[in-house]
Amino acid sequence: MERYVLDSFAALAYFGDEKGSEIVEKLLVKAKKRKIKIFMSYVNLGEIYYILFREEGVDLANEAIALIKRWPIDLVTVDEKICLIAGRMKATYSISYADAYVVALGLYEDARLVTGDPEFKEVEGVVDVMWIC
Repeated sequence: MERYVLDSFAALAYFGDEKGSEIVEKLLVKAKKRKIKIFMSYVNLGEIYYILFREEGVDLANEAIALIKRWPIDLVTVDEKICLIAGRMKATYSISYADAYVVALGLYEDARLVTGDPEFKEVEGVVDVMWIC
């Protein structure tokens, strides 16, 4: 079964009906039909929350989190293995700490990253990336 990790960029594109949102929607439909598996780290859930809180306000941020929690995805807690992989990614590549968790989860779950964030170009050789824009 194909496996994917959603980055905050992909989720925010979906919420904003931005370029790439249709790809995210198609993946969510496939996941609902149990044709694929999608993961997201709680670290990245927090990233989505703070971005929406700062840009759109607390009400929209809360609504978005409630919606994500109903998506057909597995929200993954950070354990020692994922934490140390993320630390290694942050130490080795010029990516944000939150993005290091996306890479770590992708490696841990042998999953393809779903993003449009150009910061991930640096790790394309480390993990498979599905570009939404």
